[in-house]
Amino acid sequence: MNYYYTTDGTEVSGPCSFDDLHTLFASGTIPHSTQICAEGTESWKPITSVFVGSAQPSKKAQTARRHGIFYYVFWGTASLFGTLAILFFGFIFLTAAGAGFVRGLSHHTPNTENTTTTTAATTQNLPALTEAEVQQAKSLLDSLRSKRDDIEGITWYSPKVGDGYKTAVYLYLGQDQTGQPWLRWKIRYYGDGWLFIRRYRIKIDDAEATTLLPTKPIKQDMGSSGSVWETFDEPADKHAQLLNQMMAGNTAHLRMEGTEGRKDIELDAGQLQQMRDVLLAYRYLGGTWPAN
Repeated sequence: MNYYYTTDGTEVSGPCSFDDLHTLFASGTIPHSTQICAEGTESWKPITSVFVGSAQPSKKAQTARRHGIFYYVFWGTASLFGTLAILFFGFIFLTAAGAGFVRGLSHHTPNTENTTTTTAATTQNLPALTEAEVQQAKSLLDSLRSKRDDIEGITWYSPKVGDGYKTAVYLYLGQDQTGQPWLRWKIRYYGDGWLFIRRYRIKIDDAEATTLLPTKPIKQDMGSSGSVWETFDEPADKHAQLLNQMMAGNTAHLRMEGTEGRKDIELDAGQLQQMRDVLLAYRYLGGTWPAN
């Protein structure tokens, strides 16, 4: 059976197996105040009700076997000769490999011009903004909600849908003190109960649904009123192809699938246009975006 656990009552981690949970507890990685919940249930209980304490080593493990002096001399000598043999053959191998590498360099001069051309051809970004797009982007940037992080020196820009307590899908961007912008994609679930989301299914217009798998753990939060958040928040360029398909469509249906349920939402033409607007503002600040 798998378990979820929380060390502070707000952030939930897991699921993990019984053995993994025991290892975390026995090693002191999670404290005695940790609360656990078996997967498929909603009952939380102290971890100490399952594990009384860390496992102690057996007496057999504590008692070292004693051998005579001949035993240690024999194996010590064998280990010494074995090490010398490994070093000898390793030296021969490295010498031969180095000689081959030098011969390869002497017979081959890389064509830097062709290499650069090939690399550039693999990634084609959107062209520079037109004058009309620049003026539109300035207006859009002013309409976004901005928040300054003086500690990190970052200014965050997000659409209105980024605020409030509701399920939402949107792009947002940040800009550091050097002026370098970056774009992120957020899918936020908000509800009364956990879904424990594992993947997303996205259907764009009449095309078949596409599966989106997170590349890092989904952040989980719990409010004081018992409401919960499960948030996918990743760099947008990791999913550029899928985002381009979404922003080229008229509507998109998104399903959040978890071990404890699912949630369906629809992104209409206005919401998709909002994502296009944030992308335009990102490009105005100097960001690049693939064309396909």
